[in-house]
Amino acid sequence: NTATALHRLAKWHREVPDPRLFQDSRWRQTLDHLDRNLQAPAFQTRHLTSSLWSFATMGWRARGPHLDKVMDEVQKRLTEFTCVDLALTAWSIATMRMDPPGLYDRISKLSLSSIAEFQPQALANIMWATATLRKENDALIRHAAFTAAKLLDAGCDFRPHEYSTMVWSMVITQAREECLFSRVSGHVIHRVSEFGPQELTNTAWAFASLGIRTEGLFEALGKECHQKLRHFNMQNLTNVAWAYSHLGIDGVGGDLLTDVARIAKSRIDE
Repeated sequence: NTATALHRLAKWHREVPDPRLFQDSRWRQTLDHLDRNLQAPAFQTRHLTSSLWSFATMGWRARGPHLDKVMDEVQKRLTEFTCVDLALTAWSIATMRMDPPGLYDRISKLSLSSIAEFQPQALANIMWATATLRKENDALIRHAAFTAAKLLDAGCDFRPHEYSTMVWSMVITQAREECLFSRVSGHVIHRVSEFGPQELTNTAWAFASLGIRTEGLFEALGKECHQKLRHFNMQNLTNVAWAYSHLGIDGVGGDLLTDVARIAKSRIDE
C-alpha cells in the first residue's frame, strides 16, 4: 500500500540520500495516493504513523502540504493509537523539531495511562522525544523508567541503542532513577561488544553526568571504546573524554584519554 511504499522510499533515502527524489514524478504520485488514502477505512493508525515516520526520516525536503494533511489526521485519530503509534508519533515530531500546540501533551497523557504496555523500542522513543523536545515531564519519564526496569528484570531484550537512549534521555530531562541505571549497567557490561561508538559514548556521558559509577561499567566501556576509537567522530571523542575526565578515571591502562587526545588532534590537523 501507499504507506509501505513511502516507508521503503524513506529507508532508501536514509541510506543513500538523493535530493532528486523530490523532483521525481513518482514521488509526487506517491504523495497524491497518500492524500487519497488518508480517509480510507483501510488506512489504519499504523499506516498513518508509518507515513509520519517516513516524512521525519526523509528530512525537510519532504515537508509541505502533504505532511500537513498527515498531521491533521494524527490529531483527529490520536485516541485510537496503540503504544507503538504514540511513541512513533512522538519520535517523528521530535525528529522534525515540530511541536504542534497541545499534541505532545495529548501523546503524553495517553502514553502515561498505558505505559505498562510499552515495549523497549516504544519506551526509548517516547523518552528520547521528551528529552529532544525539552519537555518537563517528570511523571512520564519516571514511569517509563520503572516500566523499563520491570522489563529488564523479566529478561526482556533491549538493543544497545535503547539502553543508551534511555539513560541519555533521563539526564536531559533531569530524572535520576538509579533503579534503572543500576540495571542498565549490568546489561551493558555483559553486552558491551555489541555497542557502537554512539551507544558507548552516550552511555558513558549519561552515567558520568549523574555521577553514577557502578562496579565494572567504566572499565568495560573504556576497553570497548579503546578498541573502537578509530571509528569515533569528534562528538564521540569529546563525550568519552569528558566522561572519564569528569569522574577522574584514567581509562584502560591509562591509555584511553591519551589516545583520545591523539586522535582528536589528528582529526583537527586534517
